Amino acid sequence: MLNQKPLVSIITITYNRCDLIHRCIESIQGQTYSNYEHIIVDGNSNDRTESVVSNYNDPHIKYIKLKDKGPQLQMSAGTAIATGKYVTFLDDDDEYLPEKIQKQVEFFETLPEDIGLTYCWMSYYMNDNPDKVVKIHKPEFRGDCHVIAAAENRISGTPTLMVRRELIEKVGGVYNDQKCALMGADVDFATRLCQITKVDYIPESLVKVYLSHGHARLSTNFYSDYVHKNIRYHEYFLSEFHEIFDENPKLANYHLFYIARFNFLAREYKQGFIALRKLLKTNPSIKQIFKVISALIIMK
Repeated sequence: MLNQKPLVSIITITYNRCDLIHRCIESIQGQTYSNYEHIIVDGNSNDRTESVVSNYNDPHIKYIKLKDKGPQLQMSAGTAIATGKYVTFLDDDDEYLPEKIQKQVEFFETLPEDIGLTYCWMSYYMNDNPDKVVKIHKPEFRGDCHVIAAAENRISGTPTLMVRRELIEKVGGVYNDQKCALMGADVDFATRLCQITKVDYIPESLVKVYLSHGHARLSTNFYSDYVHKNIRYHEYFLSEFHEIFDENPKLANYHLFYIARFNFLAREYKQGFIALRKLLKTNPSIKQIFKVISALIIMK
């Protein structure tokens, strides 16, 4: 009897993580849901990543080794060969809980067609203490989230997302390295999706995210010029989703606050005060003034 369950494409991008990727692969192999393809896109690792993946001899795995690396390049290569009805993602150093795919697919299959994105919650752990939860990221947004996603950036992280495959191309792909300067590009992806589809979620943590494993990020020089990249990130949101902020200027407060804060940290005071004036113009409350003062204190 043919497997009638929808195919799920799980995309992992990796680079020089031969000692970590086993955790990702084995958590997928341990899923209670069996109709999946695990697409691993290697950004030309020069360690043993290829042999580690090959040694699993798993027909579910589609391994691609590119000549270069980068989140946008690798994710584009992965989504280009994905054939699943649904696409989901897992970082090479993190884990799914065993029922993650099954629960998310079964939930998705009950939803109307106008819901093209689902997510769950995720738990953070320190790499050297995998039994102790540091925090749980548990947003609670559903339905039409196009405004809240742009204004507050709080939908969820990429490993929790499951999306109807055809929507990825419609929003221009998963990452745009240049526009977001690699800061919060995953949030940008979810926000772009929210502009064209409705959202629902499973109120359960089904992903384990590990912190402080000692490896460099996939993004080259991710932390270089960190302050200016944050400024670009928040300015990008105000520009990319300007219709939302033009209609209700108060919704820009989150981004204006951080633009001001990071400009002060960069000692670019003129731009910092311009952002602060805009912030106080739309929300001149006592609470907002305290937030402004705290930004100035952080600057010192």
